[in-house]
Amino acid sequence: MKTVCRVLGCARSHVHALDQRGDDWHDGRTCRTPRGDTQLLSEIREQIADLPSYGYRRACAQVNRQRAAQDGARVNPKRAYRVMAEAGLLLPKAPRRRQSSRVHEGHLWGWRDAVDAQGAFDGLLDHR
Repeated sequence: MKTVCRVLGCARSHVHALDQRGDDWHDGRTCRTPRGDTQLLSEIREQIADLPSYGYRRACAQVNRQRAAQDGARVNPKRAYRVMAEAGLLLPKAPRRRQSSRVHEGHLWGWRDAVDAQGAFDGLLDHR
């Protein structure tokens, strides 16, 4: 078995798992029926009706909270993003912030540097 797997270039654990499968096994990835997004879209619209400034993350969290109360299945945020993008419900991206006009000289000042510049930091270390 080891030589055959080495020649074929596959793992022995994979061959063993294939051997142990029953005759009634089917691949769950290929037999899925896609769900319609109309119900999800209506749930999202219901959640963002009160405050349309909700982004896809918060809308998805609200839908998941509502579904958890009703023992429903969770919604993937990527799916919520796709559905909201197709319906034109996404918020516009926030504008980029301008960079500061101050020049960076290579040294970052922290509170220790500020205290040390006053000469008081050395006295604080003696009291430990």
